Amino acid sequence: MFADNWKISLRQISRLMILDLFGLSTLILPGKLAGMTGADGIISLILGMCGGFLLLGLIQGNLRYMQGSYYEYMKENTGQILSDIFMVFYFVYFIALAGYVVYQLDRLILSWLLPDGSYWLVELLVLVLAAYGTIRGIEGRARVYEILFWFLGVPLIVMLGFSVASVNTDYWTPLLDTNGKLYMENSIIVWSFLLPLAGLLFLKPFCRKTEKLAGCGKTAILTVTMVNVVIYLILIGTFGQNTVQILKHPVITLMSVVNLPGGFFPRQDVIMTTVWFFALFALLHTGVFQGTLILKELCRETKTNYSMLVVLVLVFLTGNGFVENGFMEGIFEVYQQWIVLPGMFAILLLVPFIYHVRNYWNRRKGEKEQCKNTHS
Repeated sequence: MFADNWKISLRQISRLMILDLFGLSTLILPGKLAGMTGADGIISLILGMCGGFLLLGLIQGNLRYMQGSYYEYMKENTGQILSDIFMVFYFVYFIALAGYVVYQLDRLILSWLLPDGSYWLVELLVLVLAAYGTIRGIEGRARVYEILFWFLGVPLIVMLGFSVASVNTDYWTPLLDTNGKLYMENSIIVWSFLLPLAGLLFLKPFCRKTEKLAGCGKTAILTVTMVNVVIYLILIGTFGQNTVQILKHPVITLMSVVNLPGGFFPRQDVIMTTVWFFALFALLHTGVFQGTLILKELCRETKTNYSMLVVLVLVFLTGNGFVENGFMEGIFEVYQQWIVLPGMFAILLLVPFIYHVRNYWNRRKGEKEQCKNTHS
């Protein structure tokens, strides 16, 4: 499933990362940012983007020193116990993220496609699909999502283009009328939606040109931020901030009121729901794939798929927990912002620091031995 000879291109990785960041952020962020006056939400989007570049810089710094997998790199520098703790940290994050995405998929499908459906059947279906994609491996996953990238992107651009006509720019004002605390709080929220960038750390063994791997993250951040800015401005300009705050999925609601020339596709909201379904599924698949990869390395599993089964069960239970306990969504947001975000920064700073200290003492030791040999 994770054969080393399966290498994917930088272009494919860029599109994977764009899909990972796009679905959840465009679906959730507009409603959270709408509490800011006028178009001030774009400032938080830009500040969050800057935070994403800072995170990406730390990822790039670690990728530079990695010779093999991320786990091997951590073990070499921090030891077995600490590296295992760090891997468990990433494992829990990807499981929690996948569970949250399953929950959002439930809400999306039951709200717009199958209002009388069963949420646990939806969960089982998407997890079976995720399992199939994981078994197919990274190469099959990259090829499928390269096609989906255009399948999702072209209709979205067309629909956003037609929706511009309904924008009232008066709704964008007042500008710069939000207090600084709210700017920072919402910027951290935006930043937390860029945490799937950490998946780049685990993709180096599967990449053809590893020296440019971090550039894929840069492309993804810029693309998704630009799309979010456009969507946010259109939503605020169409509905006003008070309405955007209370809508369950404001961007899909927008698609339901767009008038296409000739009256084609009267239920384009259903069509656009499939766009976000596949985008969210791409992120779910990433969570399952990365969780399986981490557990396989921790358990030294090579020929079986027991790790994947464990991951699927944990994701199902987590998603079910979100569905049955509404308060868990708030807990997940706090977890992302105040545990995962600083935790990732701490790990990404600590490991290269130990790497440099270790190399420094090795050089000093070598110099001393060389001096002894010279004098003797």
